[in-house]
Amino acid sequence: MPAITITGLRKVFGGKVLALDDVDLEVGDGEFLVILGPSGCGKTTTLRSVAGLEQPDSGTIQIGEEFVFSAARGIDLPPRERNVGMIFQSYALYPHMTVFQNVAFGLRVRRFEKAEIERRVAEALSVVDLTGFERRKPRQLSGGQQQRVAVARTIAANPEVLLFDEPLSNLDPELRVSVRNHLKIVHRRLGATSLFVTHDQHEAMVLADRIAVMDRGAIVQIDRPQMVYNRPLTPFIAEFTGNPKTNLIRGEVHVADGRSLLVPEVDPYCFIPIDKELAGRRGQEVIFHVRPEDLEIVKSPSDDEGKLSVLAVMQEGAQALVHLRFGDGLDQLIAKGSPQQFAGVKRGDHVGLRFRRGNIFDPATDRISESFGYQLAARR
Repeated sequence: MPAITITGLRKVFGGKVLALDDVDLEVGDGEFLVILGPSGCGKTTTLRSVAGLEQPDSGTIQIGEEFVFSAARGIDLPPRERNVGMIFQSYALYPHMTVFQNVAFGLRVRRFEKAEIERRVAEALSVVDLTGFERRKPRQLSGGQQQRVAVARTIAANPEVLLFDEPLSNLDPELRVSVRNHLKIVHRRLGATSLFVTHDQHEAMVLADRIAVMDRGAIVQIDRPQMVYNRPLTPFIAEFTGNPKTNLIRGEVHVADGRSLLVPEVDPYCFIPIDKELAGRRGQEVIFHVRPEDLEIVKSPSDDEGKLSVLAVMQEGAQALVHLRFGDGLDQLIAKGSPQQFAGVKRGDHVGLRFRRGNIFDPATDRISESFGYQLAARR
C-alpha cells in the first residue's frame, strides 16, 4: 500500500486564507515525489501537515496503515510519534558541536546506547559521503557540506518517511547541483519514501519519480516529470514548468490550400503552419502551446506565411535564444536551439515559424484538449 495517503486535506488560516483545498495525494513506498508550485500554493503546508507541525481543519493522513491525522476521528499524533524525518531550508546545526555531535544529538536525546549511536552516525555520514569529517565544526564546512550533515542527522534516526522543505534554496547554483545529486544518491541507497517541496521546476524534473503540481491550495496535475513537461494539463502548468518562458499563442485554426494554419489573435496577417491533423479544428479558437526548443525558425519564409520580427539573439554557451515579436505588438515568443541552428539570424530580421510539436488548450476551460508530435510513453 502507499507509504503516505492524504485524503480531503483542507486548511484555512485566520478563517480567510485557503491554504489547502481538499488535497488528495498518494506517495508510493520508496517513491521520491516532488510537490512543485509557486509561493503560497500550499506545498509547504501540505508537508508540515504530514510532519505533524500543522493541524489541518479536515481530512486524513496515513503513514503506512496508521492514521496519524483524522479530523473526524480526533486523531493528531505529535511529530515524534509519526516516524518521519524533516529537512528544512535552514541547516539548523549547533555551531559549538562537531559534525559527529550534531548527527548524534537526536539519538542521544532518545537515549540510544553509545555503540548504537556510533554505528548509526558512521552509517549516516557514509551515505552522504562525509566520513572523516566527524571532528569538524559547522564553520569549517561549505554550505553544501552543512546541508549534507543535516541530511545525515535526519537519516540517522531511521525514519519511515523523509520530508524535504526546499532544502536547496539557500545554496548557490554550483552547490545546489552537488547536493541535489547527493540527495538522489541517498534516496537510492536507502530506498526511503521521500516527499520533497520546491518551487524550482528544474529541480523537480531532475529529482522526482513523479511530480505533483500545486496551484492555489489544490493539486492540479500529478504524473511523471516528462509527462508534466510534455503534456501539461493547463496553461498555468505549461508556464510554470517552462524555463525559459514557454510559448502560449491564442489564435484561430484555418485551412487553406490543404494546409492547416494558426492565425494569432494579435496578428491576423501572420499564418503559422501547424500539424495537418489539426485540420478538423477549422474555425476554432485555441490556445496553442509550444516549448522554445520545439519552435523552428524559417529564415526565408514565403510571402503567404506572414513574418515575425527578431528582437534579440542571445547565446548562452552551447545554446542560443531568439526572441521574436508578432507585428508591432508586445506579445513575444522564444525559440531555443544550438547557435548553429540560428546562424545568420540577427536583430531586425523577419522570419517565419514551424512547430515540431505542441499542445492545444481550450480557451473556454483552460484545459488541454489535444497534443501532437509527441511520442508519449505508456504510463508506468
